[in-house]
Amino acid sequence: MRFICTADWHLRATRPQCRIDEDWILTQKNALNQIKKYSEKYDCNVYCVGDVFHANSDVTFEVQNLVIDFANELCTHGHCLGIIAGNHDLPFHNSENIKRSAIGVILEARNVHYILDCVNDESQEDISAPNFDEEVENKKFIFRHVLTFPNYKAVPFGVVDALTAKDLLEENKKAKWIFTGDYHRNFHYEKKGRHVINPGCLLRQASDFEDYQPVVYFVDTEKEIVKELPINDSLENMDTKYITVRNEREERISAFVESLSDSQVMTLDFVENVEKSLNSVDDEELKETIKELIYE
Repeated sequence: MRFICTADWHLRATRPQCRIDEDWILTQKNALNQIKKYSEKYDCNVYCVGDVFHANSDVTFEVQNLVIDFANELCTHGHCLGIIAGNHDLPFHNSENIKRSAIGVILEARNVHYILDCVNDESQEDISAPNFDEEVENKKFIFRHVLTFPNYKAVPFGVVDALTAKDLLEENKKAKWIFTGDYHRNFHYEKKGRHVINPGCLLRQASDFEDYQPVVYFVDTEKEIVKELPINDSLENMDTKYITVRNEREERISAFVESLSDSQVMTLDFVENVEKSLNSVDDEELKETIKELIYE
């Protein structure tokens, strides 16, 4: 197989808070256009390993058409767009609801397909490409939207039952190539000729991704070629003011939480304790933030 491997597009109508793009729809379109050019250069299909959309509530017709137009353009060059549904694509993370989702709508379009439908019948026997909550089969090629870390050092503190690339290979003894989505930083793990490839997110949509270079991968499984291909996403479109404000806000919340432990007036009612402590806080913005958090 030869294809461009990508994942976690998180296409959406609303611009993320950490971005200042003048036209967010155009930014997303330009990113997809870069993938299209790589597809033309390497003469191959494009496979997206889940989370095509960010949230069904934030998908307009214009956002859906980003994918449909992209697929149509691939088709004019003889190439196929193959996808699987990630957790963000499915209402309540359940494939039974796919007909009521944006990804279910675009899959009805002529040129948007499941990954399995982009390969010939003979090759399908060697491939497992389930949607997020569906059972994965132990086969030579696996496309799976599952949170996978490159190693245990990358696992955030407090995360239990974390899955690493090494774990995936051990769980799927028949697999030679595993392609994953959900973890938003890219990596390529290889051990004894077996591979786990995680493309990461297509665009920076979180404030702690300033140091991240979005990529996709060109993969030729027969020749065992893996090439990391950069996606241009200018840092000028990241809002550094938002990052500073976010950090300051988190520091103020942390200081307030610490002050609760020093309070001499405590009851068994947590909300009541917080409200009493807020009476001595002069920062009105912090007051509103804390109230929103506790009442949520």
